[in-house]
Amino acid sequence: MKKTLGSEWRQYEETFPKLQKSNIDLVSLECHNSHVPMELIELIRGKKVMVGAIDVATNAIETPQEVADTLRKALQFVDADKLYPCTNCGMAPLSRSVARGKLNVLSAGAEIILQELSLLIAAE
Repeated sequence: MKKTLGSEWRQYEETFPKLQKSNIDLVSLECHNSHVPMELIELIRGKKVMVGAIDVATNAIETPQEVADTLRKALQFVDADKLYPCTNCGMAPLSRSVARGKLNVLSAGAEIILQELSLLIAAE
């Protein structure tokens, strides 16, 4: 089904303004290796956003730096207190060892961002 959506998944331009007006306060979005243009998250600024920083469509385990890079990009459009690092989707099809590895790097990448944010706050 996703192959029919094209190289950029711009349908969010129609969906996000509707979500912005709704009572929904938390939106989940696949971001890492996704075809969703990251800047579209601006359309739901103010909402809590679960930023998918782990690609569950591959057994390759991301690095903490890759996770941090995805989260940094999202922070341009999501307030830090509303960003929730997560996986792009469920990990049921993955082996337990791959899933654990992906969760470990998700945690490590999020920690990198927390440290960077702490340094910014301390500098102010």
